[in-house]
Amino acid sequence: MVKTAFCSVIFPANIIYFKDFLSSLEQQTNKDFVLLLFNDGVLNLVDYLKNTHLVYKIINVKGSVSETRTQLFEYIKETSFENFIFGDTDDYFSSNRVEVCTKWLEKVDIIANDLILVSSDKTQLTGLYWENRPELKETISIESIKKYNFLGLGNTAIKKKVLPNQIKFDSNLVALDWYFFSILLQKHWKVGFTSQSVVYYRQHNANIVGRKEMTFEDFKKGFNVKLNHYISLAKINADFQELAIEYSSVSDKISEINYTNSLQNSTIKNPFWWEEIQL
Repeated sequence: MVKTAFCSVIFPANIIYFKDFLSSLEQQTNKDFVLLLFNDGVLNLVDYLKNTHLVYKIINVKGSVSETRTQLFEYIKETSFENFIFGDTDDYFSSNRVEVCTKWLEKVDIIANDLILVSSDKTQLTGLYWENRPELKETISIESIKKYNFLGLGNTAIKKKVLPNQIKFDSNLVALDWYFFSILLQKHWKVGFTSQSVVYYRQHNANIVGRKEMTFEDFKKGFNVKLNHYISLAKINADFQELAIEYSSVSDKISEINYTNSLQNSTIKNPFWWEEIQL
């Protein structure tokens, strides 16, 4: 019985990158997995898969991002797979990603992969992006992702047992992966990070990591993401109430001063997701 599923959401905007995504999975050194494709609105998706040798299943989802991700987690909870590897369909992966992730999941409950940033046409822009971040060489806990995130639904793998009984996202959440892993890490699961296998993280307007310049508008949008994140977590974890209050207290008076102060953090080399947005 196959124990591992590779889980991804596909939607119309990512179809232009889908061939690279599939090709990288077809070249995996460990081929003992099933691709679960959660189809959010792609017509005739099977036509894009007719030449692949991958074992796959298409699951149709619909609604907002929070609703489709809720449907994803509700679905995988009911499957017989023991391990789930997550990947975005606009990215592609080193050929050993499945092999490395499944080996790591023999000793940890959650494993995160490093990134290599690439352009839309696959030109490599960086080396291993987070390899030298000292935070990842320490024990990873809920405190590790309190003010920023490096655990995404594009670069992680988990054991089935870490999934909570009920998964529901507030409709105003943007950083669903950050919220999801913040929920998981409250249970003190064992978390690892590896640069042995990587995600080739394609840079375009929808991505945060790798942005070279943060405008005032970027700052305001990022601030609201963090504000809603903290408000949602504060409802279930008192440890986040202080951050929720801090961000709420300035939400009506975000100014150029906040932006200027936050720009000081833009000098951080290879920032995590949301790390450059600080008060």
